Amino acid sequence: MLRTSIRAAVSAAALAGAALIGAAATSNAAEDAQKLIDTAAKTTDTSFCGTKPIALGVHDGFGINGWSRASMTAVRSEAAKCANVKQVPRIGQGDLQKSIADVNGLASQGVDAIVIIPDWGKSQLPSLRAATDAGVKTVPWAADPGGKDGEDYVQYLDWDEHAAGVAWGEWVAKAIHGEGNVVFLGGPAGNPVSAHELSGVVEAFKKYPKITLLTGDKDWPVTNWDSALIQQNMTALLNKYPKIDAVINDSDGFASLGVVRAYQSANKPLVPLASLEANGLACEYEKQKASNANFQIGTISGRNWIGRVAARKAIAAAEGLTNSEPTRFELGIYEDSLGGKAPVCDPAQGPDTFTSSQLSADDLAKYGKAE
Repeated sequence: MLRTSIRAAVSAAALAGAALIGAAATSNAAEDAQKLIDTAAKTTDTSFCGTKPIALGVHDGFGINGWSRASMTAVRSEAAKCANVKQVPRIGQGDLQKSIADVNGLASQGVDAIVIIPDWGKSQLPSLRAATDAGVKTVPWAADPGGKDGEDYVQYLDWDEHAAGVAWGEWVAKAIHGEGNVVFLGGPAGNPVSAHELSGVVEAFKKYPKITLLTGDKDWPVTNWDSALIQQNMTALLNKYPKIDAVINDSDGFASLGVVRAYQSANKPLVPLASLEANGLACEYEKQKASNANFQIGTISGRNWIGRVAARKAIAAAEGLTNSEPTRFELGIYEDSLGGKAPVCDPAQGPDTFTSSQLSADDLAKYGKAE
C-alpha cells in the first residue's frame, strides 16, 4: 500500500513537472515569435548560410502585385547574405499549372532548396512532396499546402490566419458598435488563406448577434487580391445592398484602395475598413478622414517579413544545419485609427510598400522580381 502511494506520488510529481516544462516551452516559443514580430525577423546572424555552395529556388504563386514583390524581396534579400547561395527565382503569374510546372522544373534543375508561397494550397502539395522526395529542402510559407512538417516539406511557416480573422472581426465589431452589415472580400476561389481568415471572422461575430455578414460564412466574392477586381466586386455589393456598415478585405492595403474607389464612385461615405497594411492605404486615410467621419482603418501586418525566416530555414536545411526559429506567428491589429495608432503616410515610399516588413527601396528594386 505504501509502495503504491509512493508510486502514485512520484507519477503525479512527474506529470506536474512535465506540465510545467510544456508550459515553459510554450511560453518560450511565444516569446521567441514575438521577438521576430517586433524586429520584422531581421538579424545580423549569418550562421544559417553554412559553407556548402547550394542553389535556392524562390517561388511566388502570383508575383504580380506589391505584396508579392515585398514577399519576394524578404526572401531574396535574406538569401543574398550568403555568398555560397545561388538564387533561382520564379513567379507563377496567378496560374496554378504554371506554379506546379515551376516547382517540378526547379527540382529537375537540381536546386538544393525551395522557398515557396503555394497560393493554391493542397492543389500544390503533390509537387512539393515530389520535390521533397527528390531531396530538395522545401519550405512553404504564407499559404497552407496541407501536408506534414518533416514529411512533405521541411516546415510550413505562417501567421495564424484564423487568429487574424478573429482580430479583424473584433476590430470591426468595435468600429460599428456591435451591430450592422459587414462584407468580407477574399482572394482566389477556395484559397486556404481567405478560408481560414473567414472562419476567424465568423467566430468573432458569434458574440455579436446584431452583426450580419452579408457575404456569408463559407465563401466570398473572388478578388484574386487585385485592386480592379476588388473595386468591381465592391461596386456590385453596394448596388445589391443598400446598407453596408463595414468592409473586411484580406488583400494588402494597396489593393484595398479598390474598396475606397468603389465607395467614391457610388457617392457613398466611406465606412470602417479592415485589411492588411500598405502605405497607399495610410495616405488615403489621411486624405479622406476629414470628410468621412466614419472612415476608420484597422490593419494587420503584411507579414512579408516571415519570408526572412523561411529563407533561413530552407538554406540551413540544405546545409545540414538546425534552425529552431518559430514557425507560427499570431499577429494582432497593427494600425488602428480607433485605438490611437492611426496609419501614417510616408510620402517618400511607394503606395505598395509595407512598413512592418522594414524593406528598403533599394532592396525592393533589386530583389522584388524574378530575374
